[in-house]
Amino acid sequence: MLMRIIVTGAGGFLGRAVVPLLRDHEIVATDRVLPADVEGVVGDIADPAFVRDLLGQGCDAVIHLASMPGAAVAADPAQGWAVNLDGLRMLAGEAAKAGKRPRFVYASSIAVLDDLHPETPVDDDTPLLPGSHYGALKMMGEAWLALLHRQNAVSAVSLRLPGLVARPSGGSGFGSAFLSEIFWAIAQGRPLEMPVSPGGTSWLMSVSAAAANIVHALTVNDDALPPSRAVTLPALRVSMTELADAIARHCGQEPQLTYAPVPQIERSFASYPDLRAAAAEVAGFRPDASLADLVATALRQGIAP
Repeated sequence: MLMRIIVTGAGGFLGRAVVPLLRDHEIVATDRVLPADVEGVVGDIADPAFVRDLLGQGCDAVIHLASMPGAAVAADPAQGWAVNLDGLRMLAGEAAKAGKRPRFVYASSIAVLDDLHPETPVDDDTPLLPGSHYGALKMMGEAWLALLHRQNAVSAVSLRLPGLVARPSGGSGFGSAFLSEIFWAIAQGRPLEMPVSPGGTSWLMSVSAAAANIVHALTVNDDALPPSRAVTLPALRVSMTELADAIARHCGQEPQLTYAPVPQIERSFASYPDLRAAAAEVAGFRPDASLADLVATALRQGIAP
C-alpha cells in the first residue's frame, strides 16, 4: 500500500540508509542539513512553525530519526530537551492531527537501560534505568508515545537501537565513536588507541540491518508488540577482540590497536551482558546474520573517511 511517510533525520547516518528502502512510497525527507543525495525539506523539528508546515499535507506514517547525540545533550541539556523531547512531542501531536492514527516509528536507544552489568543478562523485563540525559529523554519519548498510542492518537512503535556501525570517521557527539573508528583504522592499516579493554563487550548492528528493522516497524502488527510499544532490538554481542579479528580477516590487515580503558566509556559502551530480545524477535525484528556478515555489510555501506 502506498503511504505518505515523513522521515526526520533523513540526512543522518541511519536516515540515508532508510530513505532508499522507501522508494515505493511518497517520502517527505527532512533534516537540518541534507546531503546532495537526499531530496527533501530543510528545517528544525524544534521549530513549531516548521513542524506544522511539515505535517500540513497529512501523513500515513512518521519515521522519527532526528536526535541530538548523547555527548551534545550532556553538554547542553536544555537544547537536548528542546530537540529530543519537545521536538518529538510536537511532531507526534501534529501527526495525530494530520492522519488517521498514523504509524509513528521512533528511533529510541539502548541508553534507556544504561545501568548494565556484564554478568546480568538483559531481557524484556529489565527495568529502564538511564544514566544519562540522553537516555532519560529517550525513555520519556517512549512513554509519551505509548500514552498517545493508548489514546488512539498514533500507532506507536519505539525501537531501542544498539550501536550502529560503521559511522564516518571522527563521528562528532558520539561517545561510542571508537566502535566505528576501529573498522576504518584496521581497513586502512593505521594505529588506533581504544578507550576500552580488549574483553569489553558491546551490542552492535550494521546500519543496513537497522534500516531494515525501521522499515519493518511500519507494518508490524499492533498485537505483536508489548503495551509499552517499545522493544529492544536483537543485536550481536561482541568483544573488542572478536570485532578486531573479524575486521582483520575481512580486510586482510593486521590490527594495530592499543588499549587504554577509560572507566566511563567502558561502563557506558563496553560492559554489555547477554541480550535476550524475545519480544522483538517474535515481532519479526532481526539482527545481522553473523559477525562476519555485520563486518562485510558495515564496511560496504559505511561512509569511509
